[in-house]
Amino acid sequence: MESTLQKTAIALSQLTPSGPGPSKSFQLLVRAIGEAKTKHEEDRIMKRESAILKEKMASRDTNTRQMREYLIRLLYCEMLGVNCPWGHIHAVTFTQSNNIVDKRIGYLTCSLVLHPDHELNMLLVNSIQRDLRSLNMLEVSMALIIICRLIGGEMIPALLPLVREKLHHPKELVRKKALLAMHHFYQCSSSSVEHLGEDFRRALSDPDPGVMEAALILLHDIIKDDPS
Repeated sequence: MESTLQKTAIALSQLTPSGPGPSKSFQLLVRAIGEAKTKHEEDRIMKRESAILKEKMASRDTNTRQMREYLIRLLYCEMLGVNCPWGHIHAVTFTQSNNIVDKRIGYLTCSLVLHPDHELNMLLVNSIQRDLRSLNMLEVSMALIIICRLIGGEMIPALLPLVREKLHHPKELVRKKALLAMHHFYQCSSSSVEHLGEDFRRALSDPDPGVMEAALILLHDIIKDDPS
């Protein structure tokens, strides 16, 4: 387990390639978890870490680089069974960053700690709308991915027009993710996309096989539910 956690720590640290790497305290945390002999000892370590993070993340002296690492450490707490609801708002705030690395960490954290009915999703919609309007393909892609994970039926009207525009994006990856988001909308509320049949059929003729596949799967479900 220790080896797995160390590899995970390295992978997470690569999310911040411009930084100095994981702090000493983060490395010690990963080592302590890996060396824990019992679940009780692991829980004790993570509860202590949660208390430390709660204090540090609330401090006005915490800078962006430090907050970046604290969110990753928060993920460790959540993955190992310690809920940290007081830290979720910081993840949402990071999705609003102009820094692509910070935004990526914010969306990653939100996708793992929030759920479709979470109260913070209303704030997340603002970030998603902004990123769907972005000219940066990475920002658009992150917004489309988080839609598939967290957006419920009541939020579809606020996002549907922007997602529809991405069906005609010049990048095939974005077009595919837009169709996946539309499929998610259909699963949440079939009536929300029933008027877009022509857009979906047109996607069957897309030059990219991945886009064609996404359109085919979506249309298959639509026809399966309503053969007429």
